[in-house]
Amino acid sequence: MIHVYIHYPTRREAEKISRLLLKKRLAGCVSFVKQSDMYWWKGKLVGTQGVVTFVAAPEKNYKKIEKFVAKHHPYQVPCILEMPIKRAYAPYKKWLINATNHDGRKKSKSH
Repeated sequence: MIHVYIHYPTRREAEKISRLLLKKRLAGCVSFVKQSDMYWWKGKLVGTQGVVTFVAAPEKNYKKIEKFVAKHHPYQVPCILEMPIKRAYAPYKKWLINATNHDGRKKSKSH
């Protein structure tokens, strides 16, 4: 199980891509957090407001998530970070695996 940390310029962009990740069953859950950033871009220090998502997914889905987000993200170089989860509540982990099954038929009462 992993979280994929992704930064977006707007909530709208974050929701659009997140919804597609969920529909493709690459993710089981996406959390949204308002974010302020400072970073170097093209030789200048830049400050922006945006949204970060934490995408809960099976570890095996990371490369597909990375490829999909990179293709659809509005940034030229999006922040996409894999964050391994050392431990997780067993019923949640089971729910996540079931939620990301491509047939979508297995159900759990975790969410």
